[in-house]
Amino acid sequence: MTGRQEMSSEPATEQLFDEAVVWYMCLREAKDDADGDRTDDLIVRFEAWKRQSSDNVIAYAEVEFLWGRLALPVKRQVQAQKSHHSVTKQPSRKQSGYLKAVMIAVVAACLVLIVGFGSETYNTVIGRFDENLVQSEHEVLTKMLSDGSVIKLNAESAVLIDLTAKRRVVKLLSGEVWFDVAHDKERPFVVQTDFGDVTALGTEFNVKTDRQKLTISLEEGKVSVNWHVGGALENPAGEAVVTLLPGEATTLLPDGIGDKIRFDPIATTAWRNGKMVFYQTPLSDVIDVINKYHDGHIMALSSEINNMTVSGVFHTNDINQVLEVIEGTLPVHAVKISKYMILLV
Repeated sequence: MTGRQEMSSEPATEQLFDEAVVWYMCLREAKDDADGDRTDDLIVRFEAWKRQSSDNVIAYAEVEFLWGRLALPVKRQVQAQKSHHSVTKQPSRKQSGYLKAVMIAVVAACLVLIVGFGSETYNTVIGRFDENLVQSEHEVLTKMLSDGSVIKLNAESAVLIDLTAKRRVVKLLSGEVWFDVAHDKERPFVVQTDFGDVTALGTEFNVKTDRQKLTISLEEGKVSVNWHVGGALENPAGEAVVTLLPGEATTLLPDGIGDKIRFDPIATTAWRNGKMVFYQTPLSDVIDVINKYHDGHIMALSSEINNMTVSGVFHTNDINQVLEVIEGTLPVHAVKISKYMILLV
């Protein structure tokens, strides 16, 4: 006997355990599915997963055992632990680790049901106390500013507005925002970000951050892009300031400013028209995008699924359309665990 069966004291890897938990949840859900064909297909995929490794079989068996223990009322378990603490042997390190992992999974599932995967973010909390914060959740939000400028926030985006008689400043906190800036020569319009500033007088441009870089795309007018991460005054890798003309885009990175390029206006402006555009895009990236417009959460079961590519134009308000296309063009099946969670297996 080889593998884990020889080393029964060592737990499965975190990834393997997570896979086993998800398969267990999928199969439990399938019992209530009226579509027999889908259930049969799921079972075939599950059996193929088990055949990949004996470790998969062992991990699934342990999930079944531990999930059964978790089915007991929590109060009953706590009382049992208290009353038998002095005479009951402590659980093995392996079982304790698995039990903790399952509890984490259960808590995570509860959080999905309660807050919809991230609706109670830091921005939401501070928004209750700061009237200058503007944020969107799962849809595009349009706001007219007091100076006549218009901003559109993509889903899951947030900004802080600071408009006074002497200055016009917007702090980008997260996500993607389009600006239609009202002309005011005396008060340049400044978008502050973690990577630097974008300054305009009267123009239309788009900014998007993913925490690793900032992308600026100019549609009309002219903007000045100034790199100053961490308060740095100059860029050792090259220019610290560039000027964009209509049709040009650039990026701000931790180490400086990227090259100026021509951008695809259809892909860049699609979200403002309620569309998502993908060109041979990894499914993992597609999932990240559609999750922004979805009250719940969609996730793929394996790295193989995440690496599959998708092309197409979809409506941001019709997540089912995207799932139908994914299921119809890729060897993937969508399993609805609950109203708020969908797994791609």
